[in-house]
Amino acid sequence: MISVLVTRPGGEADPLVQALRQRGYLVHAVPTVETEPVELAGRSLETFDWIVLTSARGVEALNELPSGPKFAVVGPETAKALRARGVEPTYVPARSDGADLGGAMPEVNGKRIALVRASAAAPDLPDRLRERGATVEEVVAYRTVEGPTASAEQFRTALADPDLGAVVFASGSAVRGFMKLGGGTRLHAITIGPRTSASARNLGFGVITEADTQDVAGLSNAVAHALPLEVHKNA
Repeated sequence: MISVLVTRPGGEADPLVQALRQRGYLVHAVPTVETEPVELAGRSLETFDWIVLTSARGVEALNELPSGPKFAVVGPETAKALRARGVEPTYVPARSDGADLGGAMPEVNGKRIALVRASAAAPDLPDRLRERGATVEEVVAYRTVEGPTASAEQFRTALADPDLGAVVFASGSAVRGFMKLGGGTRLHAITIGPRTSASARNLGFGVITEADTQDVAGLSNAVAHALPLEVHKNA
């Protein structure tokens, strides 16, 4: 059986882990990056024209969702989390990518935008919105912890698996966390998109494929394409 190491923060609760197991893979669910909430009590976002959310974790971080601003989200998973809170996003980009969101989001010139995201997020999204005339205030909703010590034992177990075929990365933070936990670059990497692929290659990984869409289905399909189970069974 082919095994895969999934490094996303959700661990066993990550829907990607369940999707890959349903396909027949043995999955090691070991977060190489985690998030810690930041206290936002008393912070009002009511006066902004837009609230931009780049992850489901950002949606969860907001105790209240104000009724005044419009909401834009980075992709379908974040949109699903927002709808679960009873709010329909005004804008979801065609591709789940921060740069695309910054370039295509409508009606931003002269508008005040609250960008709710992680502490270690890349600057391209707010930079693009500012280039287009928006006033952007970055609201840190959670801190990123790379290489959490709680994952160390499971991480060693996963790397010792002789059937381990690849590691799945969904962020540059996860790649850096993998290295901080003591991982090397012998494993093939499967990534969620170009930015994560660049982070992996910069640290020495060979990227065998990346997801066509930046969501669970895209990552699951990428694994199936790169590590087909039928080929393994017939070998």
